[in-house]
Amino acid sequence: MKKHIKRIGIGLVALFVIGYFVYAYFQPLTVETMTLAKDQSEIYFIEKGHVVNNKEVYLYPALAGEVKEIHVKRGDQVSTGDVLASMDNTQIIQQIMAQEEMIKGYQAQKNGAKVDVQVSMDTMRLTRAQLVGQLNALEAEIGTEDQRALEAMLVEQSKERYEQGLADLEKYQRLLEEGIIAESEFNDFKIMVNGLEADYQMSQVSELSGSDYYNSMKSAIYAQINSIDTTLKRDRLTTTEAYYQSMIDSAEASLTGLKAQAEQLEIKAPHDGYISDIMVDGTNRVSGMEPAFLLIGDGVREIQVKVNTRDIEYVRKGDAVVLIYNRRSGEVELTGKITYVADNATVELSPLGIEERKVLVTIEPEVNEYLETGYEVDVKFIVFNEPDKLILPNSALYKKDDQDMVLAIRNGKVEEVAVTLGYELTGRTIIEEGLEEGEVIVTDLEAKGLKVGVRAKSS
Repeated sequence: MKKHIKRIGIGLVALFVIGYFVYAYFQPLTVETMTLAKDQSEIYFIEKGHVVNNKEVYLYPALAGEVKEIHVKRGDQVSTGDVLASMDNTQIIQQIMAQEEMIKGYQAQKNGAKVDVQVSMDTMRLTRAQLVGQLNALEAEIGTEDQRALEAMLVEQSKERYEQGLADLEKYQRLLEEGIIAESEFNDFKIMVNGLEADYQMSQVSELSGSDYYNSMKSAIYAQINSIDTTLKRDRLTTTEAYYQSMIDSAEASLTGLKAQAEQLEIKAPHDGYISDIMVDGTNRVSGMEPAFLLIGDGVREIQVKVNTRDIEYVRKGDAVVLIYNRRSGEVELTGKITYVADNATVELSPLGIEERKVLVTIEPEVNEYLETGYEVDVKFIVFNEPDKLILPNSALYKKDDQDMVLAIRNGKVEEVAVTLGYELTGRTIIEEGLEEGEVIVTDLEAKGLKVGVRAKSS
């Protein structure tokens, strides 16, 4: 009897186990799924930006030098053109004074040139008159005693003309060296002086016969007169004045440059505002490479942000952005518009010390009641944004023979479905083709027992 009962019990247990396995076999597999629904699709990236005043400007010294005096202190209100600091101008003032004296000297030489030229011309006219007088005397018929007296007088006059010619030749030499007269003009005058010398020497030759002597004297005098006439026809004054005027013009140009440099030795306010910072306190010298003052005017607040060159293709002037300002009480989201994108990139160091190429972008906030100069904000740049898109988590996607696939539960069974993908979002991907809204998609592809054709249900 006991054995019979024991056998019945074992049979019941075996029947229960078999029944359980049969029941479990025909039960659908429970897996993690999601019901496909249309959602907002968005691709974006975020960069750190800060609020600046568009009349916030760092003022740099135009020239390197010694700081002589700082005329303002932090917080001072200043007006356009106010002198904020002065550099030592001792050296440049000395250069200006020397240049002014040089101009005065050139002007005096120019003014004196007319007198010098006139004196020289008068001297040559007098010499010519004397030569004509000698020529007339030679042609007159006079007695032997008068002739000897005339010879003595001619010798003396020839000597005087020659000595005067030598003195004038030295002046011509200086004018040639200063570039006032041409070398040809100097040579012509030198020829005339050589003629005077020949005349003087000839007048001393007493051995010559009277007729030969007077004929040679007349030839020499005619040559000198012709030379003087040639020189008198030249306009030496215009050339001389033009030379000195060119020197004056050059010196005045240098003076203008020096005065401009003297102006640059003062750091002035380019617009109204207040002095936010002074970087040259306690500094004796400045290089011109470092800012001296930070001036903030009553301008419009805007956001400046540096965007990595890998993302700059998605940043365009006029595009909208989202500004996220983190407060202790919670985030404040504001809208803004891109107003400027720089044409070039600069090298920036990341927080990890890695060099990155970034482009300056300026944004105008729609409202700025929360934002003050110096505040930090997150700038959200929207790369892609479209509503009503079917989106799946990347964990639901896999590839089969280079085809993107998903597992969908259709009519209670797992089916393999080929899909066409769109933009990849953060951890999710847009489904363009292959699925319909409302379909149940398996999201855990590693579930135990999961395979195509198995009965399944959502967990």
